[in-house]
Formats: sequence, C-alpha cells, structure tokens
Amino acid sequence: MYSARLTKSGVNSWAVEFRHPVLKDREGKQGRKIRRGLGSDQESAQLIVDALNSLLSDEKFWSLNVQKEAKEEFHSKAVEIFYDQMEEDIVSDPWELRNEKIKLPSNDDGYSRVMFLGTTGAGKTTVIRQVIGTEPDEISFPAISSSRTTTCNTEFIFREGNWSGVVTFISQAQAIKLIEECVWEAFRRAVIGEDEKTIAKALLSHPEQRFRLSYLLGQYRASSKQNTIRTQDQEQPEVPYPDQLALQTDIDFIIKEIQSLAAEALDQYTPDEDQVDEAIDKLYESWIREETERFNEVVYFILNLIKSRFELVRTGQLYKDTRGWPVYWFNQSDDKAEVVTMMRWFAGNEGRRFGQLLAPVVNGVRLEGPFQPSWWQGSTPPRLVLVDGEGIGHDSNITTSIPMEVTNKFKEIDAVVLVDNATQPMLDIPKVILREASSRGQQDKMMVVYTRFDQVQGSNMLDEEDRRDHVLGIQTGAIEAMQEAYNLNPKTIRLLRDHLEQNAFFFSNANDLKNPSDELIMEMENFIESVLAKADKPELQLSSGVLSTPIYDYGRLVIAITETEELFMQKWLGLLGLRNSQFPKQHWARIKALSVRAASWPNIVEYNDLKPASDLAGYLMQRLDAFLSVPKEWSAISPEDLKHSVLQRLAETVSDKINHLILRRLKIDLHSQWIAAQNYRDSGSAAKRASEIRSIYEKAIPMPKITYDSVSGDLLEELKTILEDSIKELIEMTDTESIA
Repeated sequence: MYSARLTKSGVNSWAVEFRHPVLKDREGKQGRKIRRGLGSDQESAQLIVDALNSLLSDEKFWSLNVQKEAKEEFHSKAVEIFYDQMEEDIVSDPWELRNEKIKLPSNDDGYSRVMFLGTTGAGKTTVIRQVIGTEPDEISFPAISSSRTTTCNTEFIFREGNWSGVVTFISQAQAIKLIEECVWEAFRRAVIGEDEKTIAKALLSHPEQRFRLSYLLGQYRASSKQNTIRTQDQEQPEVPYPDQLALQTDIDFIIKEIQSLAAEALDQYTPDEDQVDEAIDKLYESWIREETERFNEVVYFILNLIKSRFELVRTGQLYKDTRGWPVYWFNQSDDKAEVVTMMRWFAGNEGRRFGQLLAPVVNGVRLEGPFQPSWWQGSTPPRLVLVDGEGIGHDSNITTSIPMEVTNKFKEIDAVVLVDNATQPMLDIPKVILREASSRGQQDKMMVVYTRFDQVQGSNMLDEEDRRDHVLGIQTGAIEAMQEAYNLNPKTIRLLRDHLEQNAFFFSNANDLKNPSDELIMEMENFIESVLAKADKPELQLSSGVLSTPIYDYGRLVIAITETEELFMQKWLGLLGLRNSQFPKQHWARIKALSVRAASWPNIVEYNDLKPASDLAGYLMQRLDAFLSVPKEWSAISPEDLKHSVLQRLAETVSDKINHLILRRLKIDLHSQWIAAQNYRDSGSAAKRASEIRSIYEKAIPMPKITYDSVSGDLLEELKTILEDSIKELIEMTDTESIA
C-alpha cells in the first residue's frame, strides 16, 4: 500500500515523496505525505528511495523500537527520513526524567518544597538568587533581565555533599514545530514585502517569546552595521565568544532562502490584498507544505545549526536519542563551578553569547548541592527545595487562571510563595494567583513576598512600620474585593486575609548580593524559618478516633456547572469574537495556533496566554470550592479548625482529579474536532474555526438542562464520582497517618 518515488526538486536536485504508514495527515487520517530533498546526484537519491521502499514494505520496521536495527540494515539517510517525525507520538514527563537522575526530597525527608509564583518581572528570580547564595562574581545564574527571562522549570535542592545538575530538553519534534512557526512568521513578512530587518525579527523571536532563535543563531545586524562585526574579541575567555561573521552569514542565508521562497510562492499564487493574511495562510498550507521541499530544507538547516551548538557541552554526560537530539544532560562533581558554570549555556542570557545559548530548547533544570545564603549562620544548608517557573500573566487582560502545569504540582508542594512588587501590590495577576491557589486547597500554604520594599515611599509614611501597614492595607483591601468580584465564600476570604497578614514578608534591595543590608537579612531569615516550618504538616486530629467528613447534596453541583459554563463561555466567546465581552477578540492567527497545538501537541491545549484547559479547570475549581465549603452536614461533631483542615485537603485532592477530567474532556475526547478546527482554510476559515472551537467548548462544559442529555448528565456524574472518591481517599489517608 505504501511506496516512495523519486521526483524532481528544482532544476538540478531530487526529492523523495511517500505516504507515511504511521503518521497522520492534517485531517487525522493515516498516511501523512512526506517530501524530502535528496541532493543533485540522481543515482545516490535512487538508492535512498529504494531503501525507503524496503522499509515501507515491511511492517516490523514501523516502530521506533526497531530504529537501531533498521540503521544496521538500510541506508542511514532513508532511516533518518522514515523515523524523523515518529517521536511526536511519544510523551515523556521531563519532571519524572529529572527525578530519575536527582530525586526531589519531600517533607518525609525533613525538607520543605517551596514553589514561587508571580507576575512576569515581579522579582521571583532575584529572590531565589538571594536565597541560594549566588556569588556576585560567579556566572549570572539564575539569569535576570527587564523582560521575560525564566522560560523553563528550575528546581534547587539544598543538600550537603557534591554538586549535581540535570537538564532536560524539548523533543526534536517539538523543536521542528517551533522552528516551522518561526520560519512561517518570517515567510509571511517576506510575502507582504517587509524589509530584511523585519523578516529577521520575526524569524529570531517566536511570538510566544519562549523560543528565541536569536539565542541559538545570533542577533541579526543590518548590512550597514556588519562592517563593525569582529571575528575575535580583544580579550577572549576560556570558551571563545561566537564568531559573529559566521553567525551573520548563516542568518543572511536563511533570510535569502525565505525571500526566495516567498518570491516563488507569489509566482504560483498572488494573495488578495483585502485578505492578505488568510491568503498567505492558504498559500502556506496548500503549496509550501505539499508542493515544495525548500521550506523543509530551511527548517532542517536551522535544526542542524541548533544540534551543532551542543558541541560546546564538554563536561558531564549529554544523552542523545538515536537521531542525535539531546534528551538530558547530567553531571556530578565536588567542584561547584564545573556544574553551575554550564548553566551559562543551558539557562543564560548573556548578549555576547547569543549564537551559543541553548535555553530555547531547555524545558527543565534541576541543581543539587550545598546552596545557602552568604549570610546563613547555620552549620549546614537549610533543608529546602525551591521550584521556580515562568512568570504568570504576560497579558493581564486575558489571564484568569494559573497554568495547569503549575496546579498539577500543588499536591507535591509545602509552601506556595506569591512574589509581588511592593510599589504596585496586588494588581490583577496576584489576585488571580491567590484566588486559584486558595480554591485548590493551598490556602494554608500561601505566603507573600514583597520585593522593592525600599522603593515604597510617601509623605504619610514616617518609618518602616508605616510602610508595612501601607502595603498590608492594600493587600487586605484586594483580598476583600475578591469576594464580590469572584463571588467567593465570605469565610474563605476572611481566613485568607488573616492568614496572609501573618505570612507576608518585605524585602528591600533584594538584588544586592554582595552586601545585603541587615534589614534584608533579618527578613529573609524570618522567611526561611517560616518556610522550613511548612515541612511539619499537622495531622488531622480525630474526634473519638473517627474522621468527621462533609456530607453534600450533590444535586447542587448543577449550580457549580452552570456558573462555570457562564464564566468560561463569557471569556472564550469574547476571545473567539462570537460575543461582546470584556475579553478582546483575538487575531485569527493566534486562534489557529491554539488549534494546531490542541490537535498536534501531546497534552497541550494552550498557545501563549490562550489557555482554555487551565481556564476551564480554574473556573470549575472555584465553583467547586464554593460547593465544598458549605456541606449539608458533617458525619460527626468537630471543631471549626478541623473542618477547615479537612476541606483544604479535600479541595487539594479534588483539584488534581479536575485537571485530568478537563484535559480528557477538552482535548482527548474531542481530538477529531480540534483537527477539524486546525484544517479550515480559504475564505471564511477564521469564522468556521471559531464556530468549531465553540462546539468543542459546549461539549466539554455543557449547560445543564432540566432534562439532561447524555453529555451534561455524564459531566454531573463524573463530578459526583470525583468528590466521592476524594472523600474516600481522605479517609484512607487519615487512617494511614493515624497508624503511622
């Protein structure tokens, strides 16, 4: 059924075309069309085609498990082409991969796991640098800048002994998709006649601002400035800075290829100026992806440049897959510099190193060693695990939830620290973080750290106590305003307000690593002591040896579903342009990018700040938290503090299950519809795609009816089962604690 054929690719080159027996096409059907360039030698090209036909004729080779065997039997180029994109169907958890190399200690080991959350630019990384004791003269790690810097998960383990580090990377399939999106953005600029600088900017900085090709390829310089580029600096470090002329040559080549591809495309199809964006999109889908190999050649040229950057990794163990793509790096040494200095490549942002930095393809870093603040008085490092990630809320007008990747980790965390700017405290995003963390059972874990406290000034504030009262007053007002804004339980608001008044810390000049003030040291010592105390989780005190559990009227779940549907659809119909709301209509290209990820990327239903799965899970947990906080009755008489603890643990258990439920209902069960949404093209495709996504949402969170249909009835039953199972788990967990 499957066969490969040799075909012309340009005037003097050859290509192979075939339908892949494993991979699916854009419509979700088996047999994706693959086209790859084979060079100018027809005889060599035919050998590769013959080898591919041998692979296609034998089903035993249609699995990644036999790739090594295939390499021994067939032409290496044929094997590379056949297995190249099969990896995308394999899902591995980078957190678990890092755990295999460096185990993350828990409170059972006497450790406190601390997660830092905050708005982009709030100062999370600055606080972490102070806590881990980054030396001013060492490499700038973790990296900081005025814009979004932290783009991957980073974990620090404070432990005596040697230094260890493990770094995990995105998959090659994911890297290819991201490169394709960058090339597409540059191609779009070229088609509409933009200059080289604009094309280069689109190429080197992905719209999401995470995948920055400039880190890997170098910065673009216009021809008028290229004469200032030097191949060597006057003072070269141990590892030389990149050759700027060589980097510029590669970038110029890529841009010329994109411009040439754009010119060739325009010869085939001239876009309608009135709908140029949609016309270019059609051109990309119908011609570039199917009829030319030049686009793929540019993508793979960039991919190979990225692979070559790993040649700088000369210490530790860099484990690669069978195609030479890195999976993880690991090193262990008694020399801190040997481990930490490598972070300049994996997580650095030094401008002179652009063209060598690997941060865009890193998805996680874990470091272990005797970290401790420079002013720490203890004989051993504090027993801490710090977890840092990307700032939340790049666009506060859209962000209404915490990413699901973050909330999935809540159950493994002992303290959730909101880092906020004391000069502008408790704006929209901090309130989103507080609201959602609280609704997911994290209220007693919450702490707030205010950075830039030294900059809080005013004629009405005479001393530090006045400044603290000023910030705490704003904090209290913001929390109390959340009750009406989010329709939250008054008791929940009161408990959160009182808790955070006792768990707020104020850091002045936290970026001063060399000579931190006595004021900062004292406040950070108090903070670390409070965090360490979180390792001692209080056991539930049982009344007469029996855990009092809440009893609910599950018919009231209809209200939770109804309110969730209203909140979610109000936001997303606005973003899709299908309803007037406070949420602005999004450009069709962003909505399409969301549909592509939901259709093609494993476990992903988001694009940049468009996160429907996180939003739906967040809205549902808020309404379920309101439901959980007012049970019909309790199984036994219990004091109020015990009831509060039970409800907190119950919400935390429910939270994890809700995330899994939403991911299944929104992505897995409706995968074929996401593929359909992705595939709309031609005139009117944006409206059709928006309508398809609306249909997906209506099935994922249906409006309850007096007479239930199967979809809405199933959701109600699933929620009831989740709550009943969570209560059972809480009872079993408490019995285990009691026995222990």
